[in-house]
Amino acid sequence: MMMRLPAGRAPGEPVTDAITTFSDVRDQKALRDAADVIVIGTGAAGSVVAGLLAERGVDVVMVEEGPHVRAEEFRTDMDSSLKRMWRDSGFQTAMGRAVTPVLQGRCVGGTTVINGAIMHRMPEPIHAIWQREHGLGDAFSYADLERAFDQLDIDLSVAEAPESVLGGNSTLLRAGLAARGLSGNAIARNVVGCRGSAHCNQGCPTDRKQSMLVTFVPRALAAGARLYANCAARDFTWHAGRVGGVRARFRNEDGRPGPRLELQARHAVVVAASAVQTPLLLARAGIGRRSGLVGHRLQAHPGTAVVGAFHEPVQMRKGATQGYESTHFWHERMKFETVSMPIELIAARLPGLGPALVEQLANYDHLAVWGVQVRARAQGSVAQGLLGGTSIRYQLLPEDVHVLKRGVRVLSELMFEAGAHTVYPGVFGLPDQIQSPDALAALDALADDPARSHCTIAHLFGPALRGTAASNSVVTTGLEAHDAPGLFVADSSVFPTNLGVNPQHTISAVAFLLAEQLSETVHRRRSILRERPTSKAPVLQLS
Repeated sequence: MMMRLPAGRAPGEPVTDAITTFSDVRDQKALRDAADVIVIGTGAAGSVVAGLLAERGVDVVMVEEGPHVRAEEFRTDMDSSLKRMWRDSGFQTAMGRAVTPVLQGRCVGGTTVINGAIMHRMPEPIHAIWQREHGLGDAFSYADLERAFDQLDIDLSVAEAPESVLGGNSTLLRAGLAARGLSGNAIARNVVGCRGSAHCNQGCPTDRKQSMLVTFVPRALAAGARLYANCAARDFTWHAGRVGGVRARFRNEDGRPGPRLELQARHAVVVAASAVQTPLLLARAGIGRRSGLVGHRLQAHPGTAVVGAFHEPVQMRKGATQGYESTHFWHERMKFETVSMPIELIAARLPGLGPALVEQLANYDHLAVWGVQVRARAQGSVAQGLLGGTSIRYQLLPEDVHVLKRGVRVLSELMFEAGAHTVYPGVFGLPDQIQSPDALAALDALADDPARSHCTIAHLFGPALRGTAASNSVVTTGLEAHDAPGLFVADSSVFPTNLGVNPQHTISAVAFLLAEQLSETVHRRRSILRERPTSKAPVLQLS
């Protein structure tokens, strides 16, 4: 059987018939396709690479493990979102002295669909560390990154959250910071006409958040790319000493296996599957073995939240999910930001069980939640677990816990400055509830033990390190695998360190620069090989 896919469309025109999902092929046994470049992952990195390449005349196929979920399918309850769009329904964890949830998206658009829409440019001091301490020299200079940031700001409509959508949670943090003379700012977000529904984590129901689901993925499809969703990359094929393709398999959302998919890559394969899934894929293929670093040096921004109760209504359900922040203490390795939690999530954060918890939740509209994320120095690992699962190991160092404790103390003090009558610090060894900042002095006497706080991790870096040689890194400074020509890694797996700020903008900017380089490479190789231009109506072969 032969199926011919449609030609490219004008930019912005919806393209759904270039998306193949499990339900489209469940009766088939095997499928084949070919393209100039295969891109694995459709999040902040993969979709940018795919979109820019396709618009430059490169034939692109995207492979996405998760489902294609449209805005009209989003639900306001967290349970529906967790089941469909979060990896392991939000229960992926890192093991160590504490069990720490590792939060990632798993759908077309990746984590950009369910994150808080925060956009930060890479801090120049971090870029300098990469150049000075990790030998990256002028590769992807800061000037080049700024050029990419400038264009992405336009493409993704990046702007500070306006006053109209800050909401009570954000204005209270602003008031607390001002009372202490500390700096803060409205968060730069990738949003157009935000309605302040506080549903970022469930997927924006009105497509106002400019996630990759509504920006670069549609751009790639409109330019002639194809997308296979519900389809997990499993291995690579080789041709003439280069990575020449990808083997993948469709799976239904309930895990039922479907047909195999074999993809030929005429020029390159780009892996952008996340800092968890990318090293697993590389390790299964034996790529990066010489350095011994695949899956190691995992770095993160662990964070915890402080809850405050106020006499006047806060109404976290109204306003931007994350609208205000402070980088005042960035050089102390911590950053503050508002986090408007839905009632289902805050139930896991408040103390008490049964009737006591119900009583706390009855006060939901009077609660504010602010978070501290730490630029931690700890390093962990990611590896294949038993029975095909994922094993993530990560444990904060005592010095990281010390910073976390300071962050909890400052945020709690800011809560009282803003008018809270009760604060829930969430630290084992302190009372569940405190009514005065004086009670925070007890924090100093507590051991710097990572098991004392409820942390989560949403930003991961480093387990497929970028560097200068196969002996000390996994990919080159140009992001090509040292021992697998034709294979590139575009996500935060390659970052030598964490950033101290939310990484989506930097991930996309690095992918932007890689796409520029790959476009030149593909067109140059085409010229050398005297290839004919690729048809915009590729053939999908089914058997």
